[in-house]
Amino acid sequence: MATWKRPDHIPFPQIWHTFQAGDPTSDNRLINYRVQDLPPERVDDAIQHMCTHFLRDEPICRSLGLINDPVGVREIATIWRQVANQQCVVVCFREGSDEIFESPAVRDFVSATLYMTEQGKLFDTHQVDCFLSAWGLSVHPIYRGLGIATEILRARISFCRAFGLTLSATVFSHPGSQVPAAKVGFQDEVVKRFIDLVKMGYNLPVPVEFNKLMTLKVK
Repeated sequence: MATWKRPDHIPFPQIWHTFQAGDPTSDNRLINYRVQDLPPERVDDAIQHMCTHFLRDEPICRSLGLINDPVGVREIATIWRQVANQQCVVVCFREGSDEIFESPAVRDFVSATLYMTEQGKLFDTHQVDCFLSAWGLSVHPIYRGLGIATEILRARISFCRAFGLTLSATVFSHPGSQVPAAKVGFQDEVVKRFIDLVKMGYNLPVPVEFNKLMTLKVK
């Protein structure tokens, strides 16, 4: 992660995508949302959101009890902070608001994710030197069911184009992210059943069936 640097000619922060979706406080009203670069002053808030919601909801993290592992929480927060420091994190805000909606557990989470990515042999199969990946997709519970995850993922298209990237690849561990990814155009690259990953030695008693490395080609 530390070897990549955001090109100086790409303004920061900037808005990558705008869309309309429902207002969780109203049954019928549509409101405007924007997907933009994570502002430096909101990095701590974003990490807190991920520690509170992503670690609780994401199947691998939940199965490992990562949210109850103080050392693990600290280590995964360090990973997220390193990514934020590269200025390649996007966040979704509603219009008129800036509200963001040595641990064995971290070792298992990271190693399983890297294993799935390595199985794709992406540099060879897609003939690329680099690609856009991710270390977590999370929507605040209040805003779930409105299609927010789909629109956050859709913003990767303009993000990749601006950076000259032709491929985005992410390991999605839950249907709640796999389905939105497919709607945007992500394709299954590597699919593993969690019970098979457990047999391989990964301590992942996950209550969903499939772990997927999915890729999106960007033109």
